[in-house]
Formats: sequence, structure tokens, C-alpha cells
Amino acid sequence: MKRNISIKKLNNLSFKNNFLEEIKKIKDIPKMPSFTYEHIGSTAINNSLGEEIIDILIVVENLHEINNFDEKRLNNMGYHRFAHKGKGFISYCKIKDFTKMDYNIKLFIAQKDTDIHKNFIFFNYLLKNNNKIFEDYQNFKKENFNLKSNSKEYIKKRDIFIKKILNGDKNAKRT
Repeated sequence: MKRNISIKKLNNLSFKNNFLEEIKKIKDIPKMPSFTYEHIGSTAINNSLGEEIIDILIVVENLHEINNFDEKRLNNMGYHRFAHKGKGFISYCKIKDFTKMDYNIKLFIAQKDTDIHKNFIFFNYLLKNNNKIFEDYQNFKKENFNLKSNSKEYIKKRDIFIKKILNGDKNAKRT
């Protein structure tokens, strides 16, 4: 059975408490490597179109610190490694319904100061601070929503879109 996908305008305030609660749970994992975190994605930006999935960027000093031991502890919290072709980060989804493969939280674990880490931060910054880029991304989501059922095709188009934005805004201040 495929995951039920729907997008709507989101109010970021309704997700903030859930984000903070989840961070507290992750911080409480025994012997979890130290990390910083940021709420990213649609649930972090008011009036953004998206699914009701909280995206969390976890930044560690060394990506290899998240080894099998840490993965098992994340599994115990309901997180499962998400199959992807992304390099430089590991993603986990917190599954709420295994029958439908529905999830409500997605972790992106990246190594500090890598290009992928900087790109996550910079794209999130652009969405929050550049109205044109925000609107362009909202339009991209509307125009390509029908592809979400074929997530590989959607992800490929989304990644191309984001890469163009990141490369096109080289003059913007990177944080």
C-alpha cells in the first residue's frame, strides 16, 4: 500500500512544540553524539505548502558517529533509515503506520561544515528570507504534486530545482 500524500498550507506554530519535544527525546538518547539541530522544511515556515511532516536537520561533528549502535537506538524510538541516494547525510523517518508507510518526522543527519550541511542551512534561510524564492518553491510544489506518488521522480525534479536556486543565488549571504 502506498503512502497517502496530501499537501496543504501549514501553520508553523502548530509544529513547533512537536519539534522541540522530539529534539528533547533525541537528546535524551544515552551516549548520543553531541549535535546541533534546526527545524527545516515546510513545517518550519508559516503558510508554506507541504505535508504534515516535521523535517529536522541534525548536525554532528562526524557522520560516522551515527553507526549501528546509534541506529539501533533510533530504531527503538520508531525511526527507520530511509532509502535514498543522497550522499553526505543519513535520513530517518519516524514511522507512525507501517501498513501505509506513513511517517510524521524525518531526520536529516549531516556532518558539520560539509557542503550538504551548508546547503540545507542556506536553502532554509532563502525560503524564510527571500519571498521570490519562497513563492517559486511553492509553485514548484503545486505544479509537481502529482509526481509525489512517484517519489523518485519528484525527488529528482526537486533536487534539480534546489540546485538551481542554490547556484543562482551565489551573491546572497551564506550563513
